Amino acid sequence: MSEGPGEAPVMSPYEERRWAELQRHWAKKAERRQLLPPKARAAIGGAGRQVKETARKAGQAVANVTPPVVKDGLGTVADAALVPVAKQAVHLLELVTDWTTELVDPEKVLEHHRAAGREVEKLADLKGLDLEQLDDFTRTMALKWRTSGALQGGAMGALAMVPFAGGVAALTLDMVAMHVLSTAVATRVCYAYGFDVNDDEMKHLVDRMVVRAYRSQAPKVETARKAGAAFNVAKDRVRWSQKLRDDHRLMAAVEKLMKQFANGRAVPVDKVAKAMPVVAVIAGAGTNAYVLGDVVRQARFYAQTLYLAEKYGQPVPENLRRQDDGEGETAAVL
Repeated sequence: MSEGPGEAPVMSPYEERRWAELQRHWAKKAERRQLLPPKARAAIGGAGRQVKETARKAGQAVANVTPPVVKDGLGTVADAALVPVAKQAVHLLELVTDWTTELVDPEKVLEHHRAAGREVEKLADLKGLDLEQLDDFTRTMALKWRTSGALQGGAMGALAMVPFAGGVAALTLDMVAMHVLSTAVATRVCYAYGFDVNDDEMKHLVDRMVVRAYRSQAPKVETARKAGAAFNVAKDRVRWSQKLRDDHRLMAAVEKLMKQFANGRAVPVDKVAKAMPVVAVIAGAGTNAYVLGDVVRQARFYAQTLYLAEKYGQPVPENLRRQDDGEGETAAVL
């Protein structure tokens, strides 16, 4: 909303509503955190520090994962029937590179506003726009990246079933790809609200988002690893054994589920083995879809809050201030 000469800027009705919503959001976050006993908060802080260090190590691996290296690593598939899966994974990883290149280009954000008739030459010019205009650019980002995450995670889940070159390689590449995409998506959100990611405050935001995303990967990785191991052990079996069930509890759980649909009749081991890739695909697709969508959602909350606080001289909620990060507790407030 415009203001007269010498007058302080005044929030538009949309910005007032959004500021009130953001205050309630962060107050609920802080309240939930205070309900945790001191020992639990300390444990979260310790875990945050460990995850942060792990995420940084994963980031170092990004520079080593170039398309030729990926192709070489996936070129030794043992089962000819699974070669197309590996090839599609290579194409998908190349697509991740293209996605990342576009996401970290601030010019794409400026082009959007110019097309809408807004005179912007640099990111700082976005600070003069109303929050509603900036939100238009990010409104559908969560849905878009949930869909893209499902595509990427599903393909990596399928690749995890490939003997030799699949398994560990697929899980490692998936983690690296998610690290890159989480960073790039958070970067795009920063740009969308006129912030430069080279600024210390924005580096802090991106760091939070990457740590949050990285923490969510462990269950997916473990599920895909177990599904791959069960598939490779059982695919040529003709009979069940108690040892097989004991060694591969995920497979035994799927057997029980399939028995329910078969009215309690025995389910052949090969049929259960064939279901393992589905489990890996669902775990990868579901987790990655959630993670990327959550990165967008939380980054929007954070960037919108900083945008309005900076524009109108409002205080930043206490649980977003930088001192929390000194104890490694940052990710817990988001």
